[in-house]
Amino acid sequence: AQARKQGIHVGAYHFFSLRTSPQEQADYFLKNTLIKSNDFPPVLDVEPSDAQIESIGGEKELLRRIRIWMQLVEKRTGKRPILYISQMFVNKYMQNADDIKQHYNVWIARYGEYKPDVKLVYWQLCSDGRVNGITGAVDINVFNGYQGQFDEFVRTGFHK
Repeated sequence: AQARKQGIHVGAYHFFSLRTSPQEQADYFLKNTLIKSNDFPPVLDVEPSDAQIESIGGEKELLRRIRIWMQLVEKRTGKRPILYISQMFVNKYMQNADDIKQHYNVWIARYGEYKPDVKLVYWQLCSDGRVNGITGAVDINVFNGYQGQFDEFVRTGFHK
């Protein structure tokens, strides 16, 4: 509420688990998150290990679960969620997910040069940044575009 009062745009974030169904996670997220019309789109953070992915049946099952969460949250909020993933995840698991890459914006964690074939909205370029007023290291992220494109993203919730 205080960030909104200061004109700072906010958004909600969900760390995806493979221990519960995507429906349960979407329901929990939506029940416990206040998403207003001028907020940033919800973010789904997907960071499972290879062993976790194998334990649920592999890549196809993981992508199925991601699609379910994204679709449920989009339907109920009217905002197209952003997928937070690493460059390694893109390279290893997104080769057969053109529908996800074409429909959803991506916030990518890559500490170095980036060359993803996704709709990149944010790039997390380091995890050891410093910000006045915050003790310790913080992630540094940049928007993939110019001020006019950012203004449009704020207005529409989607980056072309």
